Amino acid sequence: MHKRNTLLRLLAAAATLACAGQVHAQATPGWPNGPVRLITPTPVGVGADAFARLYADRLAKLLSAPVVVENRPGASSTLATDAVAKSPANGQVFLFSTSLPITTVPHLMAKLPYNPEKDLVPVAALFRGGSFIVASPAFSGKSLKDLVSIAKAKPGSINYATYGPASTANLGMELLQDAAGIEMVQIAYKQSAMPDLMGGQLDVGWEPASSALPNVRSGKLRALAYTGDKRSPTLPDVPALSEIYPGLELFTTIAVWAPAGTPAPVLERMRKAFEAASKDPQVVSALHETGNEVLSITPAQMQANLARESQSMERLIKAKKIAIN
Repeated sequence: MHKRNTLLRLLAAAATLACAGQVHAQATPGWPNGPVRLITPTPVGVGADAFARLYADRLAKLLSAPVVVENRPGASSTLATDAVAKSPANGQVFLFSTSLPITTVPHLMAKLPYNPEKDLVPVAALFRGGSFIVASPAFSGKSLKDLVSIAKAKPGSINYATYGPASTANLGMELLQDAAGIEMVQIAYKQSAMPDLMGGQLDVGWEPASSALPNVRSGKLRALAYTGDKRSPTLPDVPALSEIYPGLELFTTIAVWAPAGTPAPVLERMRKAFEAASKDPQVVSALHETGNEVLSITPAQMQANLARESQSMERLIKAKKIAIN
């Protein structure tokens, strides 16, 4: 238990610190030329942000340069993605994000400010994992079945938190509502919804494990379901969505992209730095503690996976008639 709490405190601390370090590996000559920026579309302390800061600490040592995390939440992850897409291709700016703005948002928005195929290039796929559907302690439902029963009895009476239209939380909740035949009300947040969830202003939310687990374990939130294809080893008593609705599962993949045109040697150096950081014992332990699976694939394999995911999301979105209003 002490080890688990230590690791979760490490993630929490990482969510508030942008770190730099000393030389631990030979950098590409002439690069980095100043601080390296990891831009993430999530608020501080939520989802990708906590891990971006955990990686930043290791990368700074490997690259012998400051590595800072910049949060640009909002607009269905397009603000952060567009910022990277329009940045100089000099290897100083990277997108640290889920695959959402690359594989999903393009099928939900009629017009994007960036072209995911032409403006960005893959650097590294880091890890993937499911999320938790969590409820406020004030919510009367004690399980996912309770939530569905309440929603069916009083359509529109339950609200749920997301981080904007077309976020993983929004898409996942839309799929759940479709599978269960219920109707809930979305409340979109630009920053963390945790304070309102814990305070009872919100009923339920769809939260990444990194932000959900500490609050579930402390009793500040109640976990109703896990969104992976099987139960999470971190909370084995919590059912997977697919146990109740077969085939309903949704993972989140965290990966890194760079502006198109970034020199190949820089991309390769950065890929190797991320690969080395993923093997750091503290990173490995933190990923394991949050139920994430480390990925070890090449940029070409990552691109192929993204293409398949994009095709699957396109079919899913059309079949479920999901769109951003």
